Amino acid sequence: MRSFGRLISGVVAALTLTGCLVGNPTSSQRLTARRVPAIAPATTLAYGPDSQQVLDVYRPNGWQAGDSRPTVVFVHGGGWASGGRADLSPAVKSQLRRGWIVISIDYRLSDRVDWPSPVHDVDRAVRYVRANAGLMGIDPRRIVTAGHSAGAQLVLAQGLGQGEPAFVAPDLPADLAAVSSRPDAIVDISGPVDLPLWVDQKWNGAAHVLNLLLGCDNSVWGSLTCTDEQVASLSVNRLLDASDPPLHIVHGANDDVVSPAQALALYGRAAELGLSNRVWLDMVDTGRVDQRGHFNDYALNLASLESFLDMATSGLLA
Repeated sequence: MRSFGRLISGVVAALTLTGCLVGNPTSSQRLTARRVPAIAPATTLAYGPDSQQVLDVYRPNGWQAGDSRPTVVFVHGGGWASGGRADLSPAVKSQLRRGWIVISIDYRLSDRVDWPSPVHDVDRAVRYVRANAGLMGIDPRRIVTAGHSAGAQLVLAQGLGQGEPAFVAPDLPADLAAVSSRPDAIVDISGPVDLPLWVDQKWNGAAHVLNLLLGCDNSVWGSLTCTDEQVASLSVNRLLDASDPPLHIVHGANDDVVSPAQALALYGRAAELGLSNRVWLDMVDTGRVDQRGHFNDYALNLASLESFLDMATSGLLA
């Protein structure tokens, strides 16, 4: 059992009985800088008409046209209001060394659009990748979505909310609407999943980014003006059910932006539903102290993440 405070340790101990808790990694099982290929995107493509609806495609060494590679589609964080596709998770980018294709997307930010438009963009991007899989050397049956922070909340909404009509753009072209947007697995890195709980945890930027995302009055810093119902509509743990793709959760035990209680809320929901072999939790509480927080790529259990990716995309976690 992993230890990161008496309260959280007790919760994890209870959940371990019904869920898959990732064990502490050895140093060789963690990410190191040499495992992250220092390569630029091979190409940038537009998946929609807006200037922010673009994606970068990173190809592994040896890639050839006609390949059928597994792929991770990554969605950056930044409070739904900032950041860009260059903010690619090192742990995700490291999958290039294993022959995976990695795609990092931009989406419309909350200074321009309100919720759920960013989810529409993630949904559209996944459909675009699958629709063009043959041209991109991608296996359309092995597409994983991953996100960090706000990006994780978006991939969870998109991947767990497949039955939610509100998460599909009403103006989606017919050719993309005909293509499935269901990911074959999801990776949540430091994502907020229970938004009322996140607000209660008092990160000083929460009110600002939620007001902006939901289109509420944002004239006074730190004052949440959205209704409880609006904030609750952003919660994604409520969407989890047995029909969803396999899920890997990574969270820093010292995260002071998105509390580890968020990961436990989602993992606890999975345990309640009996999804013991399909939802994994890596609570990062070892390694350097500065790597156990909101940005935890270099302390997470890379070996377990890669085992999850391989099992999930091989149908072994169905």
